Amino acid sequence: MNKINTFDHLKNNDLVNVKISNDFKQNLKVKILNKYSTLIRFSKEIDIPRETLAHIFNYSKYLKFDKLLRIAKKFDISDEEIYNEILALFARGSNTSKELMLNKELVVDEFFVEGYALYLAEGDNGSNGKTIPRKFRFTNSEPSVINHMVKWIKTYFPNNEFCVRVINPKGNTIDFDHIKELINHDNLKFREESYNKIVKYKIYFDSAILIDLILSIESTIKKLCSKDPKLASVYIRGMMIGEGTAYFNKSRYVRIEMRNEREIKYLHSLLTMLGFDCKPVLRSNRHDMWSLYIGAKQLTKFAKEIGFGVHQGRQQIIDKGVNKVLRINQYC
Repeated sequence: MNKINTFDHLKNNDLVNVKISNDFKQNLKVKILNKYSTLIRFSKEIDIPRETLAHIFNYSKYLKFDKLLRIAKKFDISDEEIYNEILALFARGSNTSKELMLNKELVVDEFFVEGYALYLAEGDNGSNGKTIPRKFRFTNSEPSVINHMVKWIKTYFPNNEFCVRVINPKGNTIDFDHIKELINHDNLKFREESYNKIVKYKIYFDSAILIDLILSIESTIKKLCSKDPKLASVYIRGMMIGEGTAYFNKSRYVRIEMRNEREIKYLHSLLTMLGFDCKPVLRSNRHDMWSLYIGAKQLTKFAKEIGFGVHQGRQQIIDKGVNKVLRINQYC
């Protein structure tokens, strides 16, 4: 089973502070004083101001992750030993007082990869200049897709607070009780916005550390998918749930379009590995828009091996396309 050590991906992040047990912190202070007699001497050795060390060991609830690891190395305490002592993570200046609870290891199974790809397709990180914090945000109009992402967060990042904001078009009347039955999350917030024409749902997980972690593991996830057909198929499915289209009328096909050329070509490599015959195409009628097209001849294979998962509307369309009764030599 593939696993990712989350703290390995955060240990050099200057944003990250960690909370460790007071007993461990005081034992570390004793080691310093036994070897160096004073914090002043140790501060010169490790090039951390004495005042900073005093604050770390006497007052601070959180310690800078990179500084803690530097101190520990002076006493042959491994990174892994420090990882086992971490109780929570915290980002100062992130406009939130919430700690992030994070497991030391992430299990990269099929459900994780599908949700990860879905986030890459439909999510955003809330960036807006230097003064507004980064955060995990995910928007969709399908309750089944939102519930899928809610389950993903609760599975891999449990014991953390986040909310689902229900975005209602201004002047539109909605049944609040019905919405609460549709969305599998207790923390719902409602607001009206004039630019929406349909009801949308937006997940807010206000943690800059989480979004930094998610973005930092992208290359690792993609390498794993490139070597494992099962992971490759669920990665494509996650992308299709977010950005794909299923069409069944005069012709039958599946298409995914985006302006991210690198991502389209990566998806093409996965589809090729799975035996699909398709190629990236730059649309002539849509500026900078790249497209991958799966036609009728490969529709049954796509439905069986990939599909649209929890996106019920698109899945129903592809099911109809696959079950269409064809005339002899008809493929469209």
